[in-house]
Amino acid sequence: MYRKMKPGADFVPAILPPWEDGVFKTLLTHPDAKPVLRNLIADILRIPLADVDVRNTELPRMGITEKRERFDVNCRTADGRQIDVEMQAAPMTGDSGASGHLNLKDRAVYYVCDLHSSQTGRGTDYGNLMQSYQIMFCGFTVFPKRKDFIGRFRLRDEEGFVLSDAIGLVFVELSKLDAAMAKSAKDMTPEEMWAVFFGHANESEWSGLMHEIIATKEEIRVANELLTSISQDEIERAHYRSRKMYRMDMEHDMAVLRREIEEGRAKGLAEGLAEGLAEGRTKGREEGRKEVAKKLLKMNAAIADIAEATGLSLAEIESLRESD
Repeated sequence: MYRKMKPGADFVPAILPPWEDGVFKTLLTHPDAKPVLRNLIADILRIPLADVDVRNTELPRMGITEKRERFDVNCRTADGRQIDVEMQAAPMTGDSGASGHLNLKDRAVYYVCDLHSSQTGRGTDYGNLMQSYQIMFCGFTVFPKRKDFIGRFRLRDEEGFVLSDAIGLVFVELSKLDAAMAKSAKDMTPEEMWAVFFGHANESEWSGLMHEIIATKEEIRVANELLTSISQDEIERAHYRSRKMYRMDMEHDMAVLRREIEEGRAKGLAEGLAEGLAEGRTKGREEGRKEVAKKLLKMNAAIADIAEATGLSLAEIESLRESD
């Protein structure tokens, strides 16, 4: 399902794609979207919900070295459960199928744990903590060995016994909807209808199926009307165009960066031939990591994030920054 941006930074479709991160967030946090959000969460988590409210999307940090999380849709149910709903349209930087998308999985775990631990004012009785959930919509395949497009995870042991229901993670892979889209709307599950909406509501070739879904499910009809309204708003279209141009620039910069990494690795290998092939490979990797760090420093990335991405120490990165 993941689609790279089409050529032409000025191109803005008539109906904005609901799978685009900014559109997704604007849609679900719209003042009129509360019934949409409530029903979406209830269907995905398979739990009844009386009400849901959107909260501040950014958790306060406890210290200057703590990561800053900015959620797409951070909300709380009427009974106190906490839910973060995210859209990841494209793989994260440095992630791929070959790496198992570990960065994405680790981020999802970190987000739900941070959300869960943000609960305050409940004393020391941990039994009073409310459940926290992370719902992650993905425009690409995260779990290639799983046939189902939706995966629900919680704390279990190796034999499948549940340790706790305190936290839960749900991944919705919009790249695995072929079987769902072969059905008529009346034969779809609620999860399938929501996934098809977010994955294909803006595509004219699926307008017939979307009309069926809209006629079948009231909350998706409301979501589709909101999407149409958002798509006609010139400010939202300008924001979409700006985000698109930024991503195109980033894709170009990353392509240049990858080429320079390879050149740095090749240079290190060439210089290391006299020292032996094994040492040359080591030096090539080191040069490549330093080139990545230099580029990320120019992009004003946080030193802690650079260290995590390159494997260099904080002192090494500081030295590179001072040398520039």
